[in-house]
Formats: sequence, C-alpha cells, structure tokens
Amino acid sequence: MEENGLYDEIIFYVEACESGAMFPKLRSDQKVFAATASDASHDSYAKYCSDEAVVKGVALDTCLGDAFSVAWIEDIEGHYPDFESIQDQWEVMK
Repeated sequence: MEENGLYDEIIFYVEACESGAMFPKLRSDQKVFAATASDASHDSYAKYCSDEAVVKGVALDTCLGDAFSVAWIEDIEGHYPDFESIQDQWEVMK
C-alpha cells in the first residue's frame, strides 16, 4: 500500500492478545499510527465477561471486549457527535 501511494496517513486500532507483534517494522518516517491492546508478549485485559456477557437473555460464555476496545468505544460515545482529535484519543487510550 505504501509503495503504491494508496494512503496519505493510516491508523490501526487492534484489539488482540500480543497485538503489538503485528507492527514490528514500523518506521518513524511512515505516516502509520498503530494503537494496540497489548505489546508483543502480553495478553490484553478482558471486559464484559461471565454475567456481563449476556445478549438477549443468552449467556455467551465468553468475553465481549477488552479494556482497550471498551475504553475507546466509551470515549467515542462520550464525545459523539463532537469532534475529538486522534491525539486526544491517544491520550485517553494510553
């Protein structure tokens, strides 16, 4: 994508255990921003598990998110429809 000029800037938000491993070769001269739920060797922290993981009365026996994605979504919902910059989002997420 970079070689073909398919983006000017790009942002990745990745919620997964060890998700930091997905971006080992990012360079500072690239216009790529990657925010991950964890580093390359750690799990992320699950949220909405057990009795909180019920949809339409059905217990799902799983977790529906993690601390990273839940914080991001709740932050976005708290500002919608107001504008929040990527820098502001980053400050909340870290």
